[in-house]
Amino acid sequence: MSSPVHAAPSARPLASKGDVSGEITSTSPINYSDGTRSQLFSLQLGAGQAVSLKLQGALNGALSVFHRDVLVARSESDDRGNAALSVRADKAGPYLVAVSGADSRAFGPFQLSAKPIVAYDGKPLTAGRRITDWLENGSKTYTLEVDQAGLYTLDLESSEFDSRMELSGNGVNLEDDDGGNQLNSRLVAPLQPGRYTVTASGFSQASGALYLGVERADFPEGLVFADGSALPVDGMASGFVSADETRSFTFNLADRRRVQFDASSRELDTVLTVQGGDITLSDDDGGGGVNSRLSQVLDPGEYTVSVRSVNGRGGIFQLASSTAPAPDGPIRPQLAIGRETQGQLRPGNRDLYTLEIPRKGTYVISMTGTSGLDGLITLMRDGEEVAQQDDSDTSLDPSLEIELDAGRYVLLAHSFDSRASGGYRLLVRRK
Repeated sequence: MSSPVHAAPSARPLASKGDVSGEITSTSPINYSDGTRSQLFSLQLGAGQAVSLKLQGALNGALSVFHRDVLVARSESDDRGNAALSVRADKAGPYLVAVSGADSRAFGPFQLSAKPIVAYDGKPLTAGRRITDWLENGSKTYTLEVDQAGLYTLDLESSEFDSRMELSGNGVNLEDDDGGNQLNSRLVAPLQPGRYTVTASGFSQASGALYLGVERADFPEGLVFADGSALPVDGMASGFVSADETRSFTFNLADRRRVQFDASSRELDTVLTVQGGDITLSDDDGGGGVNSRLSQVLDPGEYTVSVRSVNGRGGIFQLASSTAPAPDGPIRPQLAIGRETQGQLRPGNRDLYTLEIPRKGTYVISMTGTSGLDGLITLMRDGEEVAQQDDSDTSLDPSLEIELDAGRYVLLAHSFDSRASGGYRLLVRRK
């Protein structure tokens, strides 16, 4: 869309700090190239002056800014039909702001607001401060002064480009792209007193206004930052991970019990892993929402319980364990080659089986669910995953054909939905 500049004399005035209302109707001036309609506003700016423009209301609209017949900037509408745009004047003079419909069928009332962007004063960033600055086709660096240890949250936001942020200094090297809301960046990090460097940038020659804020919070009591801490039986621990870290705990079980592990967080989409002996179990969202849960009968021994983030964010999580008496019977029934075995899957559980392969060859392992169970089979050896199969070519029932060496394996019968339950049949046969 490019509104004819000769329409500028009919433009209504817009103050650099003010609001106007309008409405796009079928009588508004039309752009004959695409059928969109526009209203025009004249904005007087001084050299180097910057303003933030916001378009809201029922209109699904777009914003364009012109200076001396040249398009300076343009912004499309977001998912809610609103648009935002920041402009800095290279030269003093009148600028033309065009409010347009997003397409030829877009009509309705709107509110257009302009707010001046106060230039960053160049002073170091500190906790509780939020600055506004301007990015032009590159990156900018800022000094962060930390005078008190704590958990720091840095937010880099822009309505005009996909932001990227880096934090370095005192042994810390972190970066983030979309850890904040939408395409904004967020870093959460435990910082000690000292000076750090924050680098703000964007993708695709990004330009526009940016907003950089710093907040500090005290460390929760007992917060774990390193691997190897003990996770109590029937207890809880709190830990911190950055976006690309994994935090591991040791868990010692004195006797055979049913154990439930829960990893939860307000900031992270957690993935929980339990590893010990010849098994490795993992869960993503079994605890509801984006929290994780594993419930399993475990033999006595030492286990490693790990938590990591999969949503590109760092932050604090809580890891809890609770136990109950284990049911009677073998923890891992033996699967016999060529003989079908029946089972009943409990919500959040993985049924474990021992599979002895007598000689090397090709084997087919199939799981048939009842009552709509979407089965999943995982084959492991010495705690490492050998293969996993979800659906077969013709149904939701997995069928795994695989070349296996002779030896002992562990077979997990579970579901793609970790909270699902239902009956199933297992069959292992040599092809």
